[in-house]
Amino acid sequence: MNASLDTFSPELREMLLKSGRKRSFGEGQEILAGGEKADLLPIVLSGRIKMLHFLEPGKEVIIGIFGPGEMFAVPPVFDGGVYPATAIAMEESQLLLIERTRFLELLRQSSELSFAVISWMSAMLRDKTATIQNLATASPDHRVANVLLKLIEKEPRDHPVRINLRRQDIARMAGLTTETTIRVIRRLATGGLVTIDHGKIIVGDLTGLKRLAES
Repeated sequence: MNASLDTFSPELREMLLKSGRKRSFGEGQEILAGGEKADLLPIVLSGRIKMLHFLEPGKEVIIGIFGPGEMFAVPPVFDGGVYPATAIAMEESQLLLIERTRFLELLRQSSELSFAVISWMSAMLRDKTATIQNLATASPDHRVANVLLKLIEKEPRDHPVRINLRRQDIARMAGLTTETTIRVIRRLATGGLVTIDHGKIIVGDLTGLKRLAES
């Protein structure tokens, strides 16, 4: 779904890398805060970043996870608004931060970047619509299945696929409690859709998981 350095031409990648500054963040460190003016476009060079909505004290919802090559927070940087959510490093990470004014210049200069950003925002709207429908109408099993399928998109396509995410984070993406999520994952394991290996979820039956999510 995301515009990514990996899919850009060498010329555009070089232009972007020269247009920003690199900064490292430790695990759990805040990168940007929801409500702040969106003056910087972040691109992940290494590590993983999550964006969180804080609904109330002690309750969070993960609205996105981003890995190497991916840019995020594009709409507010584009229109000059504020960041809608808080971004936090899930592990040691390095980001490329591009000033908004420079990002807008690049959009005017590069049709490749312009089309990539349009494609990114279109896909994001479809994804957010699907997420809202999932949270509003789906059962806990359907919600978790959809989250796992979304996470699989970010992993190598060889199967089985290992999900490198904590139960708490899966719960926050699904809009469920951790306890409910753990029970659902156990049901998925009992049904043979996933296995548990040293606390990590391994998706072996991708077809079955898709069937559950679509049923």
